[in-house]
Amino acid sequence: MHTIPHLVLANAQRIPHKPALRRRVEGAWVTMTWSEYGEAVRRAANAMIALGIEVGDRLAILSYNTPEWVIFDVAAMAIGAVPVGVYFSSSEEEIADVLEQSNARIVLAGTRALADKVDVGSHDSLDVIVGVEETPAGGLSWHSFLERGGDVGEALEERLAGLRPEDPATLIFTAAGFGGALGVVLTHDNLVFASGVSVEVFEPTSDDRVLSYLPLSHVAEQMFTIHIAAHAGYSVAFAQSIGRIRVDLPEIQPTIFFSVPLVWSGFERVIRAQVDTLKGWRSRIAEWSMRVSRSDIAARNASLRRSLIGRASVAVARSIFTNRVRRAVGFADVRLAFSGAVSANPETLDYFSGLDLVIREVYGLSEASGPSIINQEGATRFGSVGFPFPGIEAGLAEDDEIILRGRSVFAGYLNNPEATSHALRDGWLHTGDLGSIGSDGLFSVTGRKKDIVITTGGKNICPQPIEQRLRQDPIIVDAVIVGDGFDQLGVLVSVTDEIEPDAAMAQVEHRVGEVNQRLARAEQIRKIGLLPRPLSVDEGERSTSGTVARNVVVERFSREIADLYR
Repeated sequence: MHTIPHLVLANAQRIPHKPALRRRVEGAWVTMTWSEYGEAVRRAANAMIALGIEVGDRLAILSYNTPEWVIFDVAAMAIGAVPVGVYFSSSEEEIADVLEQSNARIVLAGTRALADKVDVGSHDSLDVIVGVEETPAGGLSWHSFLERGGDVGEALEERLAGLRPEDPATLIFTAAGFGGALGVVLTHDNLVFASGVSVEVFEPTSDDRVLSYLPLSHVAEQMFTIHIAAHAGYSVAFAQSIGRIRVDLPEIQPTIFFSVPLVWSGFERVIRAQVDTLKGWRSRIAEWSMRVSRSDIAARNASLRRSLIGRASVAVARSIFTNRVRRAVGFADVRLAFSGAVSANPETLDYFSGLDLVIREVYGLSEASGPSIINQEGATRFGSVGFPFPGIEAGLAEDDEIILRGRSVFAGYLNNPEATSHALRDGWLHTGDLGSIGSDGLFSVTGRKKDIVITTGGKNICPQPIEQRLRQDPIIVDAVIVGDGFDQLGVLVSVTDEIEPDAAMAQVEHRVGEVNQRLARAEQIRKIGLLPRPLSVDEGERSTSGTVARNVVVERFSREIADLYR
């Protein structure tokens, strides 16, 4: 029976000397082969068994992207335990909530600072913290942890043999519109199927290269860094940090690159600024090259025949301009580029087509093990998310909510049958996203039904707890978190009539500052606007119980929101 650990260990035998994991150490890239990766997984799995970890126990990972993150994750699955990724940017309160919900027995902490965010004494289930870079107080170093697994006999082989497709394989905590983060339970079969259909469609090989830099607690990054890699056997390099990817990309020159709209638009700004400085004949070459490349990709996306002259023109454009730009950025060898988490700006996708790079939008969510609908070769339309993957059924409910069915659909939310029954109805996963299907059969995402906010950085944020904290200030009547499709969160606030606008803004800013101290960076409010009036029940802006009708408010106060982000 194939699981992700089985695939990883099989690669250790099938392609033992091929590169698997790479990291930068003292200015040079150091490579771990598939044989070494497989051996590290076995050592970590044996250490977990020696520490008394049982089938079904949960083990948390609070770390930046590193080889240890991946090794620990795969090892946990191998022994029937359940890894739990925790966003490294989370506040102490959010970390405590995930550890409490999951009853984690071990925390792998990437740094001493991250380990210090965990209050071991406040979690009855927690046995030990393992440090990647430094030994945490009262915990184990990574080296000491691995040494614990020296003598456990055949226990690992027995655990591997006992894994079943329907067993929980990993927990992904995400905002699901129920007032806080919920644990999405994904099974071994979910992960193998979802990653397997990606391999079927895009045919990655062991010669491909991937750069891992988005948080591994996100299902999409896990797919590219761990699960699809286990099928294809390609190498994964770990960026020094998200802020350093512009340094790492030109050195790694990945062949597969997944990102979020915020990052793609950042690259567009940098490239556009450089191209716009070109003068005279250089400017004319750039303009011509981008025009013929854009025309060629438009034909490819629509599966239209390309003329001999057109293909020759693209070859010339590559040799004199587009290849040079792509190499400078780190995209010289990229053959598969994806954008996900939230809808990308079609203008950004069109700009990159002028650089001979097709960015394919992909739609998915944690509850469907990541990618479910995607633009494919010969069937790509900018602004759409494409067709369902093979083996996945997709449709629209009566209210245009996107619904999914297939082996990638999750088992349910951890310890929350009410939320599970709301999401899984009549054999379909109700995604909470609104969509449409074009005359060409391609799906598009048109809005959101569930009450979450997703920034262009791909972070799912549950706004209700933040709004509730803000409303604890006596002058704040209404607080509405906004920022869907923007790079930062904002808030629209209505205040009591008794206070002057300047004084009101000062007090609201103070309250926002207090609330921000308890939030992760991605959840902190950066923009504040005062509403001209309180929200109205009669106008459908909020319910009698105080629940915000976010879609109505966003539409009604679109001018105020535009002013926030101007």
